[in-house]
Amino acid sequence: MADTRRQLGAVGETIAADYLTTLGWRVCARNWRNRYGELDIVAREPNPSGVADTLVIVEVKTRLNGAVYDDPVAAVTDAKLARMVRLAWMWIDERREAGDLPYFEALRFDAISVRMDGESGAPTLRHHRGLVD
Repeated sequence: MADTRRQLGAVGETIAADYLTTLGWRVCARNWRNRYGELDIVAREPNPSGVADTLVIVEVKTRLNGAVYDDPVAAVTDAKLARMVRLAWMWIDERREAGDLPYFEALRFDAISVRMDGESGAPTLRHHRGLVD
């Protein structure tokens, strides 16, 4: 069961990363982890005015139709958001120490929910922007 859930999550993350790429975003990291947790996707959203990008931490939630939550993003709890914030700053610090973090204008936390139709396998994606003020 855990392997199936992991495989479903990996499929959802690939769908989400591909979607972000079609928006013109650059995916900087996928499945970055340390002993405190994991960030699904770290991406840069280009600023339309050409100034510095927005760094976006994206939590991906994937479910099969008929799962407990109507929208998988309902599984992103306050505790999960707090962990995402803490992990984001750890990722940023790590990249800064390595000298590998171009300037970014803002930091935002998003979620992408992916619902997989059990019969056709077709995904339905929703992008939830700005989970944390």
